[in-house]
Amino acid sequence: MVIADSPSAKSTIIRTEVAKEVATPIPSQVGRFSRDLDQALPGAHTKRIYDTLRRKQANVLIQLRTGISRLNGYLYCIKATDSDLCQCGTAKETVKHFLFRCPRWDNLRQDLLSQTEDKRGNLSFYLGGKTRQDPDEWAPNMAAVHATIRFALRSKRLEDNRDIMHTA
Repeated sequence: MVIADSPSAKSTIIRTEVAKEVATPIPSQVGRFSRDLDQALPGAHTKRIYDTLRRKQANVLIQLRTGISRLNGYLYCIKATDSDLCQCGTAKETVKHFLFRCPRWDNLRQDLLSQTEDKRGNLSFYLGGKTRQDPDEWAPNMAAVHATIRFALRSKRLEDNRDIMHTA
């Protein structure tokens, strides 16, 4: 980029460069986890969900809804850990594995599973997202969202504490 002497020339050059940056498309894989989880994004329902939460609760829900979390599946992707395996040794540690399958957390899962009989294992339901099968007049099940957050907080698995990440 050539720097011009006049203020109007500088302004034109800066505006042109900014326009190039804005025109750069966002890669399709960015946000895929969240888009798959919630077909209604962006939506007013998301604001309503987060407006009911305290900061620590919102932090947990953000990790679970984006997949950008302190779980090994994500940490391995960003090269922050040597393996994507869960400490239980049975599978990759993903949000779904953590919430519904990991035997390490079976004793904490009762409240979470009591929220529904027919949608067990449905990430969208538990994280306040809309699926393609949900009706147009759909609203997130806040009891399930709060139960999910309570489960994650009780596990302490998503806390920013290196010792907790490798024990339990």
